[in-house]
Amino acid sequence: MKKKYFFVVLFLILAMLLVGCSGVVTPDPNQTGGDFYLCENLLKGFYTALSSQNFALALSYCKSGGATFKYVNNIWNTALQHPTFYFIYQVYNICNFSYLGEYVRFNYDKSWTLYDIYGNTYDTSYYYGSLILFEKVNGEWKMS
Repeated sequence: MKKKYFFVVLFLILAMLLVGCSGVVTPDPNQTGGDFYLCENLLKGFYTALSSQNFALALSYCKSGGATFKYVNNIWNTALQHPTFYFIYQVYNICNFSYLGEYVRFNYDKSWTLYDIYGNTYDTSYYYGSLILFEKVNGEWKMS
């Protein structure tokens, strides 16, 4: 009789452990929400790298030869020609996530402010409704 109770208690303990472990949910990057979440964070990291003038890091977010790759190289060339000026970027209102074939697309609003190394602020420009495309390159999402 004691053996029977032992197995019942053992079964209950194992069942509780298994139920407790199944409560842990890890995000699956292959699901829609996971892809959108990853791409949104990549966009924010991209503009953070541009704001800190880490152009090599900003290029790592881009597909080689894509439009954003060329955009970063143009900004980098301008920064080399005018080393006393720099931009700070802000990203706002990221919305309208969807798939476009193999791409992830969404819209966002951004602003950039021009500063100089002497502490002067020149202008803030706002751009609304920017469209960005991400595609998988070697298993990683990159800006097109």
